[in-house]
Amino acid sequence: MDNTGLAFEAAEILSRKDGISAITRTINDIKITDVKISEAAAARVGKPAGRYITLEGEPYARGMTALFRRALLQVLPPCGRLFAAGLGNPDITQDSLGAAAVRSMTARHGVRYSLSAIETDVAARTGLDTARLVKAAASELKADCVIAIDALACRNPRYIGKTVQISDAGIVPGSGAGSERGKLSRGRLGIPTAAVGIPTVTALSSITGNKSDAGFLVTTADIDAVVKMWAEVLGGGISSLAE
Repeated sequence: MDNTGLAFEAAEILSRKDGISAITRTINDIKITDVKISEAAAARVGKPAGRYITLEGEPYARGMTALFRRALLQVLPPCGRLFAAGLGNPDITQDSLGAAAVRSMTARHGVRYSLSAIETDVAARTGLDTARLVKAAASELKADCVIAIDALACRNPRYIGKTVQISDAGIVPGSGAGSERGKLSRGRLGIPTAAVGIPTVTALSSITGNKSDAGFLVTTADIDAVVKMWAEVLGGGISSLAE
């Protein structure tokens, strides 16, 4: 199991190697890290090549929604039809971020973008492969870009609910829990794919230091409130693109 979905954690020890660049700045107490991983460095880091923008801060931090929106625009096409896909199991709190974010959105047609959205649930319940479902729906809608939203895992528990990552490198539904299903990416879907993720769990081994605990995932006591607040940030930021 890859126990982090955060690129800056994976790239941390290799940040001075060829093929990886990282720029960090702070706005309104929100730390912004912009990591770029080349094709040559991807295998070393264990993350797909691409751009990963990370915002570190509380969901209610001043300017968080605006900064999230600005970061997302960095990995979207300049205009067109946006299709947001909320991934994960809506009945499991730490995996419900995608569904909760979609429920906070407003589908609309704006000057620059139009927005449609769907909750995918999980293949174990629907019997449908998530990547195939999203690809079919995006094709039917003639979408120009997919925004895939999902919960992530992290190595350092202090990042749980304190970090949002935006990437153009795609996402693998269920990978945070050790599952490897069809990847949602430009290569698979045929259109630009922006991945938005927030860590909601960490491996127990990252806390105990015992490798035998790696198969257990833990989260915070207030994860229900954390997911709700972040869902409103993500839903509001994405909806505002289509105003």
